[in-house]
Amino acid sequence: MDREDQRRYFIVGSVFMEIVTPLFRQKIENDYMKQGFRSFHTFISSQSVIHILFHLRHRNTYCCKDQVHCYNNQALPLNYSQWDLLYKVSPVPGSHNCHCQFLANHVQLNDIDITLGSLILLNCCHLGPHDENVVRKLRQYKNDYLSHNTKGRISETEYNTLWADLESFILQLDPNKEDDLIRIEQRPLDQQLCDKYLTCLLDLHKN
Repeated sequence: MDREDQRRYFIVGSVFMEIVTPLFRQKIENDYMKQGFRSFHTFISSQSVIHILFHLRHRNTYCCKDQVHCYNNQALPLNYSQWDLLYKVSPVPGSHNCHCQFLANHVQLNDIDITLGSLILLNCCHLGPHDENVVRKLRQYKNDYLSHNTKGRISETEYNTLWADLESFILQLDPNKEDDLIRIEQRPLDQQLCDKYLTCLLDLHKN
């Protein structure tokens, strides 16, 4: 039974790593291209995006270039490692303690994991109410079943309650993913790949 529980975890983890994460990246790319940005780097370099993300990492700070839209979050959803992936201190930092001190790193969209991807989608992209709801649901399912699941197992009861929802959410974002979902659901346990996905999907100890 433990091996089947592990295989179910592997299936769900595979869906998030191989389908959901690329879908989120594609949606980010589609959005910034529509906004006229030619690359992910130019997108995260824009004043509007860096300002939004700055306030998802820092509180009690007013920005010199856009004080009107400054705000404080009770929680800071963008962690240190995510911020450091996206931005670095400018060689000639501004005189204010705000986002003018930072420059975007030359990070690639493929370097963005599902957690950071969902934050960017929900805060920096133009999603319709339907897509926004689906992205939030998928992020919640990732948190509920994978992010803190240190055992790397999902019971049959849990799996039966989540799979239909997971399938529905993904097909709402991209109806062409049905064959991929069927293929993943039928795959046997690959222990090495399962261990890799477990490490990638855990949110523990990420600063």
